[in-house]
Amino acid sequence: MDPNYTLRRAKLDDETAVLELVNELENRESDPQIFAQIWAEYLGHMHTHVWVAENKEKQVLGFLSVVGQNLLHHEGMVYEIQELMVTASFQGKGLGRKLIEVLKNELKEKDVKSIEVTSNKRRKEAHAFYEAMGFTNSHEKFTIYF
Repeated sequence: MDPNYTLRRAKLDDETAVLELVNELENRESDPQIFAQIWAEYLGHMHTHVWVAENKEKQVLGFLSVVGQNLLHHEGMVYEIQELMVTASFQGKGLGRKLIEVLKNELKEKDVKSIEVTSNKRRKEAHAFYEAMGFTNSHEKFTIYF
């Protein structure tokens, strides 16, 4: 592992750092109260896993969240990456790859059918990254916004 960062399970007190990363990813300011509620739900849910990457100064450089659910049509457990974010100054240094690897290593010990990810159509670099990580572009996603 790169000596410049470590990967670990997220903790409740990582909330502010992860909020900043989400704001960077989405290019907007999230509501901190709503974020705090969802963050606590994430960390308390048995099939949700969140990892963070931090440098030696304990600054969070990136994070990965994944939610699992049993699906009838897969006849088993499927995990979906909800967020994968590496701060802009650390992109391209293998950190996203390491986060995916830690996820795959953990899930291969379980009876998991697949890992899925949805990525906005405008994020072409993310698509290339996921394909390089072994994901196949196999579905179209349709959304109704409220």
